[in-house]
Amino acid sequence: MDAAKRQLIWDLSQGVVSEDAFIARFGADPRTAPERVASELEQSFAERSADDLRSALTLAFRFGLSRQWAPLLCKLMEVDWHDSHEDIAQALQDLSMPSTIDCLYRTALRKHDYLAYNNNESLAIKCIWALHDIGTSEAIEKLQLLSQSDLSASVRDRALKRISELAARRPDDPKPAYRRARDGRVRPD
Repeated sequence: MDAAKRQLIWDLSQGVVSEDAFIARFGADPRTAPERVASELEQSFAERSADDLRSALTLAFRFGLSRQWAPLLCKLMEVDWHDSHEDIAQALQDLSMPSTIDCLYRTALRKHDYLAYNNNESLAIKCIWALHDIGTSEAIEKLQLLSQSDLSASVRDRALKRISELAARRPDDPKPAYRRARDGRVRPD
């Protein structure tokens, strides 16, 4: 991604350009051409460009996440050359796909120097929420493992709280409002 495209995405995110002006200059509407966003994500991974990854994630959140991107997002979670792990955890939570459970579990346990200011707790907590929202028996199993891990007491407590919430959920309970809002950011593909 060149500097002009990164600037265009930044301008869109800051309200400097309208969506219509962005689409005209970008050359495609990411809602109807999600492969353009996928291409930007893949290119950022191939080139190990943290700046490009941030820009591609901005597009993904703005125009909709695709379930097809989950494997690539998990690969991005496994590398250390960027500082977007929390954003990717948010994307994986929005997608709520069982295929991402192991990735989220491993990420919750990983340590990144750039997150040392809070002992990596914010990333672990985002992963715990994502596992909660997936809510399968395998996700609950990973939450139980996190609740017994050597992570901080506050992180372990949050894992236990999410397990309790899942145990108390009835099959006919409606989705919480926050979950319904997030679902609107995921493509129906």
